[in-house]
Amino acid sequence: MPQSKCVEPASVLSRILVPQRYHRQPVISRLVSRYSLTVNIKAASLTSDNDSDGWFDLELSGNPQKLTNSLSYLQGLGVNLLELAIATQIQPNQQSLTFPHPASMSPKNSAWLTNQWQEQFQQWISLGQTSRLRLQLCVLKSYYEEPVISELVSRYGLTVNITSATLQPDTEDDGWFDLDLWGRTKQLYSSLSYLEKLGLPIWLDLSSVYSDVYDGLRLR
Repeated sequence: MPQSKCVEPASVLSRILVPQRYHRQPVISRLVSRYSLTVNIKAASLTSDNDSDGWFDLELSGNPQKLTNSLSYLQGLGVNLLELAIATQIQPNQQSLTFPHPASMSPKNSAWLTNQWQEQFQQWISLGQTSRLRLQLCVLKSYYEEPVISELVSRYGLTVNITSATLQPDTEDDGWFDLDLWGRTKQLYSSLSYLEKLGLPIWLDLSSVYSDVYDGLRLR
């Protein structure tokens, strides 16, 4: 019987502009779940409280045909591919376009945010929340080359929506991401344990949970 040929994985670098109407859609998460790609975010600028578009520099790795299909998917959504290059053909001294400078982000000064996530996770469950969790994640500069958010999708089967992000295209500063995580309770817990094991700071945002509970009590 003829043996099937082993397809070598490929990598491309792409700068994408995500229209404001897709800020609440897990566009990058779908590149992982639908096309089995590894997606490393090399730079990001996305603000949740304005009408501007979001910018991401992505390194996409995987099956060449699936890579092609994923780029077609992005174009079909109206996501602009501003730059596209094969990763192995990038010259060390090649200059990229100037990346938009994002607004500064740091952990929100709010009683709803906590880095004591285990206790708050149990409280989150007790309030009847079992499928959606909001958090702020600090991706330390030492993890610049690691596809941390992509791993949440491929390893734990979560749907991850990035609602706000800032990451400069270098290793000088840490990156900050506001995330909506969707999945089963066990998957969510395991993903938080994974982030903690990596040593990445995380802050759970329970504001929407308490808001929903308060609104429910007020309507009784």
